[in-house]
Amino acid sequence: MKLLIDIGNTRLKWAVYQGQDCMAQGAVAHGDIASLAEAWQGWPISAGWAASVASPELRAAVDAISPVPLVWVLAQRAAGGVSNHYRNVAEQGADRWLAVLAARSLVNGDVVVACAGTALTVEALSAEGDYLGGLILPGQQLMLQSLARGTAQLDRPAGEHRAFPQGTEDAIASGVLDAQAGAIERMRARLAAHSGRPAAMVLLTGGDAARLLPHLAAPVRIVDNLVILGLLSMASTS
Repeated sequence: MKLLIDIGNTRLKWAVYQGQDCMAQGAVAHGDIASLAEAWQGWPISAGWAASVASPELRAAVDAISPVPLVWVLAQRAAGGVSNHYRNVAEQGADRWLAVLAARSLVNGDVVVACAGTALTVEALSAEGDYLGGLILPGQQLMLQSLARGTAQLDRPAGEHRAFPQGTEDAIASGVLDAQAGAIERMRARLAAHSGRPAAMVLLTGGDAARLLPHLAAPVRIVDNLVILGLLSMASTS
């Protein structure tokens, strides 16, 4: 069995796979990582793959409780039928690269990969397997927090998304969602202009994916744990 671990900015997600079948999965906040030692003990794990965008200290904490030595995956110049055109591959987050690898295995065509968590990342992958690059912008909560900290009048709960917001709370909620949806749609338009093909599929993942879904044009779908699926693809070819 394989242990797959995705350490994000606020949470750690994990899964145990036997072949292509998920036997168990879970997620914990960074402060609860020690509790995973017991959760993993009950599985006959023979190998492990992991990716992290968190601190080296957190990575070391996970290494200490893992039942097997972990292979820490980094972004690569090429893998899984994808050519990485990032200028400096070494500085790219492994989570972004793994999400693109997973998308390649799920979509036969142009695809935009949007990971909506603490940050929103938006990646462009062509049908030919060229990862062209992507965007990084604040996630929904970070946008709300920046408004609360940086202005005198906007430290208040967000309201509802409206086409024409007529109240401050709704204006905040609508502005945040429209900014994120707009970034995704602009990337989709750029990819279509680059490829000369119709609008790409958008794959959404992350904690805020469901909130973004209604604000994007078709075709679009949510895929849970996209980074874990990318780790599975790496593990399956190792």
